[in-house]
Amino acid sequence: MLTLACAERTNVFITNSLEGREDLNLHCKSKDDDLGQHLLHINQSFKMSFRTKIFYGTLFFCSFQWGNGPVLHFDVYDEIRDQHKCDDDVCKWYVHKDGPCRYEPQLDSSDRKCYPWNH
Repeated sequence: MLTLACAERTNVFITNSLEGREDLNLHCKSKDDDLGQHLLHINQSFKMSFRTKIFYGTLFFCSFQWGNGPVLHFDVYDEIRDQHKCDDDVCKWYVHKDGPCRYEPQLDSSDRKCYPWNH
């Protein structure tokens, strides 16, 4: 008898860590799902939970805006990039004006890895 294991759920948290304590507007999607628009006050988080796809990489992308600034974009979960960098299937992003950051388990616990906004 062949038993197929289901993929564990992946949880992505996005926290508003904007300098200046501004509100953060975000809108997240994948190819198949639109998670809608959300407003995060300082230190508030948005959580998304999903199972990764077996035969192709799972990708969730978001748009971010604060104040009257431009709309910026970032892939908050890219299976190829993130599958071994998130801690126990949990990715925690902290959004700063110069880009999103996270603590990655293979780095020193006091170090964070920051990424540029997508163009």
